Amino acid sequence: MVSSASAAPLLSVRSNANYHLNASMQSTQSCNATPVTYNQTACGPYQPRALVNIYDNGTCVSIYSCYYSPSYFYYNFSVQLGTTVMWFNYGSLEHTVTLCPTAICSTNKPGLQQFDSGPIAHYGSYSVTFITAGNYIYYDTLHPLLRGNLIVSITPAPISSSSSFMPTISLDGSIGWTVNGLDNDVAVLNVSHQVSIVASLGPASFTPVTETGSFSQSINLATRVESAGTATSVILGIIQKMLSYYPGYYGYGYGYSPGLGQLLSSQKEVYTFWWVNGPLTNGQPVQILTGYSSVVGSETVNLGPGNNRNAWIVESELSQSLSTTSPPIITSGGSSDQSFKLDLRFDYDKASDLLLRSSATISVASSQTQNYKPGDYLCGPSGCFPVSDSVTVSHHMSATIPITLKLTSTSLDLSKRDPPGNGLTALAASLLSTMSLWVYAGVGIVGAGAVVTATWFLRRRARTRAPLTQPGPTPGPSPTVTPTVTSTQNVCFIISDTR
Repeated sequence: MVSSASAAPLLSVRSNANYHLNASMQSTQSCNATPVTYNQTACGPYQPRALVNIYDNGTCVSIYSCYYSPSYFYYNFSVQLGTTVMWFNYGSLEHTVTLCPTAICSTNKPGLQQFDSGPIAHYGSYSVTFITAGNYIYYDTLHPLLRGNLIVSITPAPISSSSSFMPTISLDGSIGWTVNGLDNDVAVLNVSHQVSIVASLGPASFTPVTETGSFSQSINLATRVESAGTATSVILGIIQKMLSYYPGYYGYGYGYSPGLGQLLSSQKEVYTFWWVNGPLTNGQPVQILTGYSSVVGSETVNLGPGNNRNAWIVESELSQSLSTTSPPIITSGGSSDQSFKLDLRFDYDKASDLLLRSSATISVASSQTQNYKPGDYLCGPSGCFPVSDSVTVSHHMSATIPITLKLTSTSLDLSKRDPPGNGLTALAASLLSTMSLWVYAGVGIVGAGAVVTATWFLRRRARTRAPLTQPGPTPGPSPTVTPTVTSTQNVCFIISDTR
């Protein structure tokens, strides 16, 4: 009454299949600001910059009513040689930033770099790039009480780079499964992976992360529906890590959307891609991942020297897009558009239904537009600085990630598959239905044998029993007992009166 478990392909406990996983990433990105004078602030490249704010309360009669920040009394405020310092007027009055003459500020040494901003209006700014070291005392010619202090060190600032750090990100590793539990309906797999992410820049390369892990996964053998924690989720999670190690817009603060890792989060059923339930035919729909794919043809897959396998080609496409609008809370708001597309191609062995090879191309695109009003801080590679105008910054980034998965070893017999039918549950039911006839027949035979044996035993005991004294006849006619046997299991005694 116990039948062996089977699946498509034909599985047994400790069956396994191992695959080599490889991926690489090509990416483009762009950044533009309007007006273009804010391109460097928003998009880079990096330049050493510093910020000094000017504040007033509508008057400038004391150091408490108007001041520079950092203030005149903050003598440790220093910048490196070659740094650009920007003064931004948050006050309601006009102010100037002017090098204090030695007649007024005796600490200013001769030979210092001269600068004079002229009147700076509310939300206006003025910038100076310092190329001469020294201690600078500056003041406001419109409000002489207002003074500031700046130290320019002799240490040069880092040299600006016109090119951004753009490494090549690739992935290499293995993923495989082993059958740990099996019955007529469900296979329990242990899915394991070991993957390394490699970043390369010219001849140099390094491995920022190596991930190793495993999890249990159940698969309905008839429907191929997977439990939560699918192998697909593992692969997408690894790809998400690849994207996170790729620098954003010039290495500053803008990464890819986390929507990639959530591709399957809202789906109720995911169909495994480890195998199909064949045999397939050209043009047949096949359920893979979260939808249907199509058998588009066949080809020969080479798994090694002298190991060519005939395979069905199955292709499908998954895509999603998302548009959001951010309200004007901190800034003037903005919008973003993100899209994701997954083109899949699978090669399934014609004889065993096992996955032999898979290739996928993941395409990710992200566009972000952010608006800034005067006084808002605009952040970029060089830091965060307030703007004097209405500014719009647009970022665009796209990435294409080709992925390959190829069978390297398996313990399965590639010449066999589960017999075709209406699924393994129906197959098991038919097996049990046939077996039930034998079970009932066996019970009947045993039951009949028990009855015969019991009858023989009782009769033998009856022959060996001592004769009993018979009572005398009773007055009147005697009844006649006539036994009638209607079946081997039912005996009926009919009593009739002859009177």
